[in-house]
Amino acid sequence: MACYNNIPNELKKLKQWVCAYKDSKIPMKAYENSAASSSDPDMWSDYETAHNAIKKGYYDYLGFVFANNGYVGIDIDCGYDEDGFINILGADIIKKCHSYTEKSRSGRGFHILLRGDLPFNGRNNLSGVEIYKSSRYFILTGEVLLYHDIIANQEAIDYILDKYFPDTRQADKKVINRNKIYSPIWEEVINNAGRIKLRPIYPKISSGSRNICLTSLAGMLHNLGYSKKQIYNELIYANNTACDPPLHINEIVTICNSIARYKR
Repeated sequence: MACYNNIPNELKKLKQWVCAYKDSKIPMKAYENSAASSSDPDMWSDYETAHNAIKKGYYDYLGFVFANNGYVGIDIDCGYDEDGFINILGADIIKKCHSYTEKSRSGRGFHILLRGDLPFNGRNNLSGVEIYKSSRYFILTGEVLLYHDIIANQEAIDYILDKYFPDTRQADKKVINRNKIYSPIWEEVINNAGRIKLRPIYPKISSGSRNICLTSLAGMLHNLGYSKKQIYNELIYANNTACDPPLHINEIVTICNSIARYKR
């Protein structure tokens, strides 16, 4: 049974709500009887509108959409063992996150919400764990299991990525070492006026290559000894001058955080 009073107030202040019917995973617009998209904010509603649609019986459940604004959601598909106790998988992740944890609609799994970031929009490891920061929604129940409050816990997110999504982490490492994916162009270091060029020329980057090219650039700068702040500043410059259109600043932050984790 849903207990919406338990949903953290900080989520209720966001216009990131949709609805859902019983036994359906399709997100629905709260203000009209039509499907919503988890990647189109124009189809989302504020909490009050969505909650009123539930109270009036138009829909059965509330859904919170992740919008790449600092919230990460973890979905544990099956969190109990055959005796009805929390299994090892569930206990490991819940204990590490120490953040808002509720039972899922099925009653067999858990949702965990915390503040932090991911180096991608979302993943399903096909072994019972999913993690998202964007373009996905969770049907929330408010049936709190342990923790009522959402906390910032990037350490837990990194732990989960390393342990339960190792392929993604390895992929990140491979990108760092492939410095030739994208490289700036240095022409003459000193121009005709005798001025030293402090920045190279950044070739244009198409929309489909922005993330991998800037990640490659960040990896190269990291290997050259640039600090995290220096990498960030250079990526901002390259993003604004070379990317068409530029990546959202949150993506730049994600790239910097991901690259800076690795030892030189």
